[in-house]
Formats: sequence, C-alpha cells, structure tokens
Amino acid sequence: MNDKIRVFIATDGDIHSDAEKVIEHSIKKNTNEEVEINFIRPGYKNGCTGFTNHRYLIPELCNYEGYAIYFDVDMLVLGDLRELWEYKEEGKWVTTPHRDDVSVIDCAAFKGIIPTKNTLMNIRKPALMRTIQSKMVENIPIEWNTCDEITSDAKLIHYTDLSTQPWHPIPGKKYKEHKNQDAVNLFFEYLNEANV
Repeated sequence: MNDKIRVFIATDGDIHSDAEKVIEHSIKKNTNEEVEINFIRPGYKNGCTGFTNHRYLIPELCNYEGYAIYFDVDMLVLGDLRELWEYKEEGKWVTTPHRDDVSVIDCAAFKGIIPTKNTLMNIRKPALMRTIQSKMVENIPIEWNTCDEITSDAKLIHYTDLSTQPWHPIPGKKYKEHKNQDAVNLFFEYLNEANV
C-alpha cells in the first residue's frame, strides 16, 4: 500500500492566505520527504470558524481509502510529519488529547458513518462528533497541538485564540496582543521565508 503522507488543511480561504503559506512552508521545511498537501475551502459557517466541519469531509475526499492527516489552517508545524503519520491506527480517528484539530484518520473506517459533503454543511459539530466518538482515540501526544506558545518539546504551534492570531484575518476586527511574542515572531519568520 502507498504510504505517502497525505495532509488536508481546513481554511476559510482568502482571509487565511498568510496562514496557508505558513503551514504549507512549515510542513515542507520540517518533513524529510514529499508530502501531499490539500487545502479544503471555502468554509461552512457552522461553528466558531468557517472551517469547523471540514475535517469530516476528509474520508469522502479520499474516496474512503488510505489514511490522512488533518490540520486547522492556524498552525505552524515544527516536527517531521513522518512521526505524526506513525500514529495512524486501523479503524480509528486518532487525535491529540481533548482536541480533534490535529488528527490522523483511517478514511475507510468512516464510510457510511459520516454524512456526505452534500448534507454535512447542515449538521452541527457536536452531532458529528457523536457519530464517530466510538472510533476516536486520543493517542497523539499534546506536543503535536501546543496552543499559542512555543514549548521546548513543541512539534506544532496552534494559534487557536481567534482574538490574537498574528495575521489578523478578519478585516476591521480589533485584535489583542498575543501572549507569546516568540510565537508571533516565529509565524512571521516562516511567512517571510514562504514569500521569498
């Protein structure tokens, strides 16, 4: 079976163009092999972000075959995705503790369980999570979903606080200062590299 690392990143599109550049560049910079990167856009406005339900499209987008990694767009990857890929598990949707915004998914396991794209936009996330809860396991270490800060063992920084995201995605919104200037600086370092 092809073991190529396949990644799906959920995004709202234009308002996250800088974030899209950063996550794509950070994956390519820190992974020692070719990665297939797919952006899922535009958003379904069914949660706190326009891409809340996008993760549930992945099994269908993969024709219910193989495995895939899922990320929110507001992330910067510091680890090699080959390590994350090794957390894949037959029949499971594998996540970090208490969060499913970093996941490794066995796409075949969710055929007939998750609604198709045509109906997904009309269903709220809690209902979707209940349909797959028995197949979810929290086996990915939290280092793969470090929220808004850089720790010594961080493999991924998640800029999860919508009020402090460094790229200020929503025009006219008043943003607060991010609590960790090092995380902000790292975001713009990667963005500058991506723009070269």
